[in-house]
Amino acid sequence: MRYFILNKTFASIVSFILLLSFSSLILAESIEAKVFSSNAQETRYRILIAEIRCPVCQGQSIAGSNADLSKDLRKQVRDMIIKGNTNDEIHQFMVDRFGDFVVYKPPMNKNTYLLWLGPFVFLGLGLFFFIRSLLNKKEITKAETINTDKAKELLK
Repeated sequence: MRYFILNKTFASIVSFILLLSFSSLILAESIEAKVFSSNAQETRYRILIAEIRCPVCQGQSIAGSNADLSKDLRKQVRDMIIKGNTNDEIHQFMVDRFGDFVVYKPPMNKNTYLLWLGPFVFLGLGLFFFIRSLLNKKEITKAETINTDKAKELLK
């Protein structure tokens, strides 16, 4: 019986180690070979892929996404950097194909006014209703004190 327990424990340890070794193969997919002629190009590449949103995932940049489209876009950014395109040209290339949503800092134009001004409008409305509720609370408190004074007089 003791041999069976030790054998079962050994088997579970080996299974766990195998599971860990196979899980690293899944993560190996995200490693890409990037060849740049200078460290400045590699730095630009890392900054740009962090600034461009994945059109498929929509919550991640193309740097953190393993979607096929993100892989293609990272390759496109790398190729454009190697060709000598500027950051603005790369951003414009992405916006032309995927719209303003693809960049985390969209330009201010007629399509994005709500995006830029919406938070300020909601903040203003929130402050307005907060101040209004405080003023109403003071009026209610005054009305309640008057009613309790009348009640005390009636009880005497």
